[in-house]
Amino acid sequence: MNRLTVLLICLPMAFARSQDVASAFAEAPPDETSPFFVSGGLMAEENQQASLRDSPSKGYPRVKTATDSPWGQMVGFFKGLVPVDKLGGPKPPAQEASLLLEPQNPVLSRERELSVTYLVRNNSKKMTRLEFPTSQHIEILTKNASGGVVDRWSDDRAFQKEEGIVVINPQERIEYQEKVSTRDMRVGQAYTIKVSLKTQPDHSITQVVNPR
Repeated sequence: MNRLTVLLICLPMAFARSQDVASAFAEAPPDETSPFFVSGGLMAEENQQASLRDSPSKGYPRVKTATDSPWGQMVGFFKGLVPVDKLGGPKPPAQEASLLLEPQNPVLSRERELSVTYLVRNNSKKMTRLEFPTSQHIEILTKNASGGVVDRWSDDRAFQKEEGIVVINPQERIEYQEKVSTRDMRVGQAYTIKVSLKTQPDHSITQVVNPR
């Protein structure tokens, strides 16, 4: 038997043997009945969604206070425990004025004056300095429904021409107590009492009285 004949006989045997080896190492097809089976299309879709979810560009630009951010979730949690004004809510003005009138609705037949209590409070953390050119610190005006002045508190008083300084410490207040006349008021008409610091008109405050 020559070499050519031997080669022709061995080639089919070698090919068959290589096919057996390939079959042995081939990956077995997945069992679709298994609860752990995931099709290739579904797995690719899940991988794509995961990459989009973890992408740095998702939701860009990120807002620090967004409700789904860690900061937003933390603020949302503490809002239920701390009042809103403690978390950066609206702050009170640095200086705040208030006015109290007694009686609110005077009976003109027996009440000739109104008691006026005017307060200015320093809500800031710094000392407030108020300067006045004379000894007059406040002004009180009584106005009718048309806006006309029927009584000016300072008209019946004399003031010294000397400079005055008032200092209000943080979280403290100054208080002025005066009287205004009701002689020019009429029953059934509304009047506005306006009080302000002489050199600080932005501290003015008003209240309406209805004489009886």
